[in-house]
Amino acid sequence: MIKKIILISSFTLTALLAQAGETWTVGESVYQISTIDLEPNVDPQYLNQMKKTWGNNMEVMKAEGLIEEYHIFRSINQYDGDFDLLLMIKYKNLAILDSNPKNNKKWDEATEKARKVISRDQTNQITGTFPKMRTILDQKLMREITFIK
Repeated sequence: MIKKIILISSFTLTALLAQAGETWTVGESVYQISTIDLEPNVDPQYLNQMKKTWGNNMEVMKAEGLIEEYHIFRSINQYDGDFDLLLMIKYKNLAILDSNPKNNKKWDEATEKARKVISRDQTNQITGTFPKMRTILDQKLMREITFIK
């Protein structure tokens, strides 16, 4: 009987003193992160053209509820070969990126609204110059980690 009490006490004490499992949670939101390396001296031109194309699209997608937010971050200390811009798009969850009739309709309708501001031809003309100005270094889908207090 005493051995049983000691054994149970030992397991109980070990369980109480054991380190908790994960000390973080993974958010449901999904972030699309792109890193861009710009050619020298094209920052103003590239950013002005990005505003007309990507920025316009992001505003429409946000208004339509397809994305929650978007940001462009510019590096303060630029190094040759490293990224100069970081583009971030926040989606509510991964399901909004699923290809299905409902989602496809939402995305198509939003694209048509964006085309009313700048046509497909204008967009193609502008974005056709992008490969000379920049290199896309990386694109990832990510989720936010939050530490548990």
